Amino acid sequence: MLLGEVFEQFAREAPVSVMVRATLENALNPRALDQLFEGTAQRQYTRTLLFSSIGDRVCICGSANLYDE
Repeated sequence: MLLGEVFEQFAREAPVSVMVRATLENALNPRALDQLFEGTAQRQYTRTLLFSSIGDRVCICGSANLYDE
């Protein structure tokens, strides 16, 4: 199996979650987010923390809250 048995089981039992995660990973591509930020930022700037890193953390926190209920 390409992705492993655990993933396959999760995909069978929660296919919508897997599809949403895959969509978010493609829609919120780190390189594209950073390019968007660099092209539109007026007073903001990047030092060591990239804009895509913040987006990644927000997605992790948001999806974790969905499963806590």
